[in-house]
Amino acid sequence: MLSMLTLLKRLNPSTLRFPWPAAALALLTACSDPSADDEAGDAGDDAEAPELGDTPLPSCESAMFSFDQLVGELALPEPDVDYAIELYRGAPPDLSGESPTPGGSALQRWVREVGAQLGRVEAGVLLDDAAIEAALDLAASETGEARKLALLDVLGLLRNVALLDVRARLAIVADVLPDPQRDPSLLRGEWDQAWCVWSGVLAPLASEVDVATNEGWSDAIVGAFESGYAGIVGPEQPWAPDEFATKPAKQVIEKGSFGVVARALIERAEQAQAGADPFAAREASGLFVLIEDRIQGRNTPAIELIEPMLAGPPEAIDPASIETELAVAFVKRARKYCDEALLADALGSADAAKGVDEGILYTRIILPQM
Repeated sequence: MLSMLTLLKRLNPSTLRFPWPAAALALLTACSDPSADDEAGDAGDDAEAPELGDTPLPSCESAMFSFDQLVGELALPEPDVDYAIELYRGAPPDLSGESPTPGGSALQRWVREVGAQLGRVEAGVLLDDAAIEAALDLAASETGEARKLALLDVLGLLRNVALLDVRARLAIVADVLPDPQRDPSLLRGEWDQAWCVWSGVLAPLASEVDVATNEGWSDAIVGAFESGYAGIVGPEQPWAPDEFATKPAKQVIEKGSFGVVARALIERAEQAQAGADPFAAREASGLFVLIEDRIQGRNTPAIELIEPMLAGPPEAIDPASIETELAVAFVKRARKYCDEALLADALGSADAAKGVDEGILYTRIILPQM
């Protein structure tokens, strides 16, 4: 039975009124109260600013609804594989009428859009979409435990796409340069899209972790989404975002999400080991993919330890060992960002401020190990 990691690594790439009279208008203009203009201007200044999530995103909302339905289906002892496939693939294309429909689902279109935007393509094949399709085909050909394991691979792949999407969209806003020709609504749209995806895919994990740990990950991340959104319109010019708001907020959301994933991974590993549960082990394996790039280069040998452990017999999983190996990588990252925040040429800058939050968040992740 191929795991999600194997599907990703072995995938063969070959296989989105009436007009007023002029005299009346002149009379109204001549008799108007000058203070009315001031009051109108004041009213304009007091106009309610957009709030987080105000951008209409029907496609994202539809995709997240399908994801939620898939999660609910996978919670059942015997998920309906046909329903799971329908949630992802949707209806087939209909090219017979005068208005052809492309088919597919909002969920699949979102995966393909993210893959194309991030360049997750090889030989013309969108890798994430192809891996999900392969896992669905495998699930359809299997029965019992093997079928559910394949469907859990789909869940892991979708979570990975979600975190990549969130990180990329937040970076677009946090790294942008001032531009008087740019409408702030464009950046709000990117931030709102990240919020939509995070709320649909990763927020349930954060809530689950908070119930178990009482560490407040959800409040910290939601607060960062709100403060970063408020900073998209800068204090001096609307087209110059407040870097002291957007840059740190991006880091709190991103590193906070890594913390949530790490906590959920350890919880699934403990569940798998205690109950010899292959489903918890497979979900843990999928979660590890989300933070693997955080381990690479900081504690690379841990990858060769953790991946086969999660793919092996569930009762042989060592959650404490996994937690320690993750902590080794995270403490190195915490030290790096704390050091960068104190560099003479960065001290007092927005980059230093974001470095402080990066270091703090990585430190929060490893606190249970200290």
